[in-house]
Amino acid sequence: MSMFRPSARVTDPHGREWEIYASKLALPRRGAPDPTPAGLSLPPGRGELVTAPIDGIVYLLSFIPRLLLLVLVDLPVGIVRALRSDAWTIEAISWAPFRASYTWTTTLEHRGQVLAQVEGGLARGETPRPRNAQFLRSD
Repeated sequence: MSMFRPSARVTDPHGREWEIYASKLALPRRGAPDPTPAGLSLPPGRGELVTAPIDGIVYLLSFIPRLLLLVLVDLPVGIVRALRSDAWTIEAISWAPFRASYTWTTTLEHRGQVLAQVEGGLARGETPRPRNAQFLRSD
């Protein structure tokens, strides 16, 4: 199984397509950077034309520390925790017409059973409630 390829795909009765992922590696969820303007004080009238491109550049540059944090801290810590733990994360995601997802944790012993129960629940059009798994969140 790969965290980059879904373990299963299913279509619910309404035609919505779901992808179900199983992964041991759990990285912390971090929000996007704050898109507030850079706050330059320029003369009235010209300020909007000048600050819009600068705000865009500042917003893009704010992703660099987050990328370094992900690569240098979150990824190594996540790998070490995944090697020491028996916890698996099961996530069902649908992208259209809007993003929706459900996330559970389970153990290696129950991973296959939970995947089958999630797949069956989604195929029937229900919100899956697999046994032997702990529900984490719904987005």
